[in-house]
Amino acid sequence: MNIYTNFNSDAVKHLISINILVYTATFVFSQYKIESFLSLYHPLDERFELYQILTHMFVHSKRLFLHIIFNMLALFMFGGQIETLLGIKKFMIIYFFSGFFAALLQIIFNTSVMYYFLHTLDFYQAKKALDSLNEEQKITLYSSMYSPMMGASGAVSGVVGAFARFFPEHKIFILPFPFPIAVEKAIMIFIFGSFLSAILNLAPGVAHFAHIGGILSGYFIGSFFLKR
Repeated sequence: MNIYTNFNSDAVKHLISINILVYTATFVFSQYKIESFLSLYHPLDERFELYQILTHMFVHSKRLFLHIIFNMLALFMFGGQIETLLGIKKFMIIYFFSGFFAALLQIIFNTSVMYYFLHTLDFYQAKKALDSLNEEQKITLYSSMYSPMMGASGAVSGVVGAFARFFPEHKIFILPFPFPIAVEKAIMIFIFGSFLSAILNLAPGVAHFAHIGGILSGYFIGSFFLKR
């Protein structure tokens, strides 16, 4: 991987800059609670706005600094190669379409969790039914219904998925393995781990299916561009 290529990637540099500016703004203008209206709420939630489908990709958790660090690091490492290979237009298609499909898959999963526990898609009825659940179920359901999605994870995952399509044998490190493995194998391991984490609720509050949706979207969009 040529790191100098990453420094010369205009779209990647601008995306990283915008993310950092928005993250900084959430602290400097904290009284306006920027993250609360830029994040993506469930479409059945009264706080949902159409523009959030785009804006949630540029806002990150104030409580978890590593959230933006890991996303921007991955975007820098993998994005430059894809932008150089495909050009800005196709790179942006991968980035934003992956972010959109990542959010869509997570919303579908969250909706299925809500229906599984409460047998309704009515948010008003769901609120009244929460008291009938145990604490673990309440936490799971609350994170699915009311916790908004935020972050570039889905879009960045799409870039990683596209990278795996174009450079499947490129070696990267992935925890907990102490040795580098091919990126295509790495994303398979990551998808499997994310799926288990989502189903078993191993990390509440993490949008596992957004990561899965982003990787798969980027991989398949990359495949489409590869055949053209």
